[in-house]
Amino acid sequence: MKSVFVVDDHAAIREGFRAILERSGRYEVSGEAASVEEALTTLNGCQEPPDFFLIDVSLPGKSGLDLVRELGMRYSSARSIVVSMHRRFDYIAGAFRSGAVAYVAKDSGTDSIIHALDAAQGGAYFLDPASLKLFVDEASAVSSSLYAGRSGVHLLSEREREVLRLFSSGKRPDEIASELDLSQKTVENHLSNITSKVGARDRYELLRIANSYI
Repeated sequence: MKSVFVVDDHAAIREGFRAILERSGRYEVSGEAASVEEALTTLNGCQEPPDFFLIDVSLPGKSGLDLVRELGMRYSSARSIVVSMHRRFDYIAGAFRSGAVAYVAKDSGTDSIIHALDAAQGGAYFLDPASLKLFVDEASAVSSSLYAGRSGVHLLSEREREVLRLFSSGKRPDEIASELDLSQKTVENHLSNITSKVGARDRYELLRIANSYI
């Protein structure tokens, strides 16, 4: 059986994942944690990394995407499946940009977890059906705003491009500020200026443009 490390801050949900995996007869939970910090501490004591990681996006402290990125740096073979209560384009794009191989909305049904693991085991990527439809619909809608965005990207300063690159990777303004040694207000000002220059209506559309050009 393949081993799965589960990270979710709700004990009941972790137990639910454990039951789903055990019923499959192909996967078993080799460890669990309620936060990024707890997960990394627990994994430090493991001789061999698990075959898969099942990670919730919303965790206390650092986000699940921070953990996905960290695992990708620690383990070359890391295969992370992101689960979330949110079915949103920016969450999905952020998960795959962080290195996840699958994204599953928690309301998509228990079979989606197993399908995601099976796909990852075969070297494929996976989105639950409803999330896939949303992603395709949103990606199609991007084309109408990309032309305007293309004409404005060349107006960005080097600092603004750097801020946009980090924003497109899924980092929050406070995380960008910390990485670039800037104040959060300065980062917010940069994002407002960038949004105006590329002709985006809001941060959500800015993320879609950034994901296509950065």
